[in-house]
Amino acid sequence: MNKFIEISTYTFTFHILCYVLWVLFVVPIEGPTDVESLGSLAYLPHAGRVLPGIFSGWQALPAILAAEFLGWEYLWTGADFYRTTVATSISSAAVFIGWITFRYLGVDLQYSQVLSNTNWKHVSLFIIFVSLLNGLGNGGWYAVVYDQTDAFISIRFLVGDIVGATIMLILLVMLYPLFKNFKNDRS
Repeated sequence: MNKFIEISTYTFTFHILCYVLWVLFVVPIEGPTDVESLGSLAYLPHAGRVLPGIFSGWQALPAILAAEFLGWEYLWTGADFYRTTVATSISSAAVFIGWITFRYLGVDLQYSQVLSNTNWKHVSLFIIFVSLLNGLGNGGWYAVVYDQTDAFISIRFLVGDIVGATIMLILLVMLYPLFKNFKNDRS
């Protein structure tokens, strides 16, 4: 149980950090686009969903869902609860479905000998797959409920999730030596 609490704490903190960085830096740069309807072209919080899913598996999923709701309901001032609740549920479900799919196919990034969560190609494959699921899910949601049948919505979700997760992954890779040196200095 202690490992679950540790993973949940790290996942929740990382997701909220990604969300705050996105709101402070990316949203103002994107300008007057309708982020709630179209999605962001560099959605950093997708990294907060997909990277813990890769490295921690199913144990990260409850914290991902909690951070999604906190981010959209309390840190973001905008859409109504119903719209964001369904969208965040679809996004979190995309991570879960992606993880289940990889696990069922025997290529789970955490335990498989086929794919490795330390290989950037395998991590990219998972990011792209989950982004595709999220784009299709949210595009379908907008098509059914809001009669917005523009394929551009799904593509924008897909591209924004891939770009956002890639930016955060690059930042983590660049900052890793700093944290590694900090940890070694404290020992």
